[in-house]
Amino acid sequence: METPFAIRYHNIKLQVERLYQSADQAQISWSPGLEDVSFVLKGGECVHLDSAIPSANRLLLTALAGQTRIEAGAIWIDHHGQWLNLPQLAPRQISQIQAQTIGYLGPSADLRSAPTGMHCVLTKLIELGFSRSQAEAQARHVLDWVGLPRRLWQKTPEDLSLAELHQVNLARTFAVDYSIVVIDLSFEQLDPANQRRLLELIAYRKALDSCFIGHFGQDELYREICDRSLSIHAPTP
Repeated sequence: METPFAIRYHNIKLQVERLYQSADQAQISWSPGLEDVSFVLKGGECVHLDSAIPSANRLLLTALAGQTRIEAGAIWIDHHGQWLNLPQLAPRQISQIQAQTIGYLGPSADLRSAPTGMHCVLTKLIELGFSRSQAEAQARHVLDWVGLPRRLWQKTPEDLSLAELHQVNLARTFAVDYSIVVIDLSFEQLDPANQRRLLELIAYRKALDSCFIGHFGQDELYREICDRSLSIHAPTP
């Protein structure tokens, strides 16, 4: 359905309504679940996910990115002017939203299996419909943007340092003008130079009306870039 006027008026990009997920003890990393989580994300803001339970943070972030199904509640997304409820969509529709509307900055180690750093960025753009020449131009631009030396672009991720792999990860996410970006990457894992790069990229995209949510860890980091904090709750045993 079309985005309601009240949503457009307040520049809301994402609206979460009463998310619930029961505790999951079947996984290696136990999750306490989620209970009655409701909030909105507006264009141009960055929200710090303030929870002392890392697995609960990750559960919410992966649910917002469409990677985890939740048991109850709604995740409304403004996707090209249509207001869609992510948990009710078919996998093909979720894939379209992940490609065009919701960016996901996940662990850099997940990129280790790619052929080259350039390939990580290039294939994502081609999947979006860019021509080969357009994708190559955009990939070169964004890899320069994050400061990865050109001599490393055709190196395999196995040949890159962790700091260099972080740069590829940033380039891959920020190559696309997502309106919503979920940051599921621990800031503590980033070296100071990449922390600074990520903050600058967020600030740049905030000015273009994108919104961000993630756990920023260090007080000085989220005070610098975040507009507010969000607390979440686990189900009561």
